[in-house]
Amino acid sequence: MSNYGTPYDDSFRTLLTDCKRLIVPLVNEMFGENWQETENVELYQNEVFITTGADEKRITDSNFTIGNSRRYHIECQSSVDGTMTVRIFEYSTQIAITTAESDVSKTVFTMPASGILYLRCNDSTPDSHEIVVNTPGGTVSYKIPIVKIKDYSLDDMLSKKLFFLIPFYFFNYSLEKMEKDHALIEDMKNTYLKLWDQLESLVQQGKISEFEKSAIKAMCDKVAQSLTNKYDNVKEGVDSVMGGEILDYEAKRIRNESRNESNIEAVYNMLVANVDESVVQRMYPEQFEAGKKRFVSSKHVNV
Repeated sequence: MSNYGTPYDDSFRTLLTDCKRLIVPLVNEMFGENWQETENVELYQNEVFITTGADEKRITDSNFTIGNSRRYHIECQSSVDGTMTVRIFEYSTQIAITTAESDVSKTVFTMPASGILYLRCNDSTPDSHEIVVNTPGGTVSYKIPIVKIKDYSLDDMLSKKLFFLIPFYFFNYSLEKMEKDHALIEDMKNTYLKLWDQLESLVQQGKISEFEKSAIKAMCDKVAQSLTNKYDNVKEGVDSVMGGEILDYEAKRIRNESRNESNIEAVYNMLVANVDESVVQRMYPEQFEAGKKRFVSSKHVNV
C-alpha cells in the first residue's frame, strides 16, 4: 500500500511514458480490443488521493486513453495480493471522479477499463477478478481482466507484438535453481543474446524504433538487476549479457539532447525573424539563452 513504487513499477511507468505506443497491443490482449498501433495514446495524471481517516496520496501505474476516447487503467503487480481488487476500485473511482460530467439533474461517473498485469502468480490465480457494487439503484458488476507473465514465452511476446511485456519475462526464471547450475545461467544468457538479435531485426523491419529497442533493453536490465541482488552467480551472468543498461538509458539521453538542440534552433530562427524576445523566452525558457547566444554570434559574423 506504499506510495513508493518498486523497480518493476518504475520500469512499467518508464516504458509507458517513453514508448507509449507499445501499450496498445497489451491493451488489445488484455481487454479484447482491436486498436491500431497508430492510435493516439494520451497519458494522464497518475496520482490519486484516497481518504482513509486522513488524505493519502497514492500513485497508480497508469491512467491513459487510446484514440482520444476510451480510458484505461492497468496496474503492474509483482505478486498476488488480496488487497489488489480493493486498490483497483479505489483508483478507478478516483479517476471517474476527475472525469465526471454534471448537469443540473445528474452526474455521470465513467469508470476506466481496469486490468492487472501479474508478474508472479500461482495456479489458483484467476483469469479475472470481479467487482460487485451494491447501490441504492441496484447491483452493478464488472470484470477486471488479468494478464500473467508466466503464460507468455518470448516468442509469444514477439509474435503478438507484446513488446511491453519483454522486460518482465525474467520473472519466469527460477533464480534459486539457476544460482546452483551454471548451465542454466548459460541458457539464460543465450536466450537474451538471441532476443537482442530479434529486437535488432525488428528495428531493421521498421516494426520498432531504435529508441524503443534501447528502452526495452534498458528495462530488461533494470528488472533483472533488481531480481538478482541476492544471487551472485546469476547477477554475473546478467551483467555479461545485458551490459549494465540504466534507467536513464543512452538512447533517451540522445533523444533529449536532440530535442534540446532543435529548440535552440527554433529560438535562433525566431530571433532572426524579429519575434519579440519576451515571447520567445516564454515559449522556450530552457533554451532561450543558448539560442540568443547563437543569434548574437551570427550577427557578429555577418558584420
